[in-house]
Amino acid sequence: MSARCDDLVNWVLRDRNCPKRGPLSDRPRLRRVLSALIAVIATAPALCAEISVSRGEEFKTRAGTTISATVVRFAPPNVNVQVLATAGLRPAKSSERAGLSIEAASAVASLRTLSRGDLVIANGGFSGAQVDRPVGLTIAGGNVVSLPDYTIRRGDPGSQCPALRVDHVRHSGVLCVKQGGNVSIEHLDNMDIRSCFEALQAGPMLVDAPGQNGICRSATDDRPYRRTAACTSSDGFALIVTEQPVLLYDLAEWLAAPKDKGGLGCNSALNLSGDSSSGALYRSGGTGAPWRKIGDGTFPLATLIAVGQRPAPANNKVAVPPSQSNVPPGASKAARR
Repeated sequence: MSARCDDLVNWVLRDRNCPKRGPLSDRPRLRRVLSALIAVIATAPALCAEISVSRGEEFKTRAGTTISATVVRFAPPNVNVQVLATAGLRPAKSSERAGLSIEAASAVASLRTLSRGDLVIANGGFSGAQVDRPVGLTIAGGNVVSLPDYTIRRGDPGSQCPALRVDHVRHSGVLCVKQGGNVSIEHLDNMDIRSCFEALQAGPMLVDAPGQNGICRSATDDRPYRRTAACTSSDGFALIVTEQPVLLYDLAEWLAAPKDKGGLGCNSALNLSGDSSSGALYRSGGTGAPWRKIGDGTFPLATLIAVGQRPAPANNKVAVPPSQSNVPPGASKAARR
């Protein structure tokens, strides 16, 4: 049973007492009966769906500002995570080199067939000089769309942060989906790319290890933008979209903090494309259900991340273009921090 169903059981039993036998929460047999009942009726999408959307989650920055975010949580074995190359997803009458924004994705009919149940489509990684050409490793449905990007940021020997004193890869992390559906976020230098059926390179890594902020507190190039991040934790996989601009360090602090201290408890987390490209679409129910938009999502992108409930139709994969050569990062507005 999903964590969301466990929460429902706890809510039903909370603060309820039997005059002769004490609190209902202390009766394990009743708890088991309720759990079984909820598991039976869990086919109702709004009750115990494997995709949970939580709006208005808040955290404080170092400056004391309150940041609101939408957190979309998934249970990986029960959802299908895909990386989509937008060059194969253009709406009718669109430009040849238009890319695809989250806002425009709501008009692409083929995206609705990715799942028969709940479905989330979020912005992906970064673009180069052309908005439909991804920067960094992109694997969609087993097809290599673009190669890894090893662009180096030169180290600053005088930096207060040890990690910034040495040369490092700019887009340092990869979201990797294995053939069996398991999702991981790993450092580009440490991973076996061949194990990924879906992959998306982005960065920087926001959480390097459980409880470890991957961003230097003294980083001088950290600027506030609306952000999208991917996170893995003991509960599964999550996508986070902030409603206000926030520094990477402050976002990473919240992601890395344990749940009992108000954080998300991420074991690893990755920064995705942000600013006006940051956003997501959420549909609760079947293919005819309306999209609900999260965040801005008005700037076009080269890649999207789709997460839908299983089982999906047999032909649920959207065609992707043939492998493309890697394009070094350009001055495009799409190459968001």
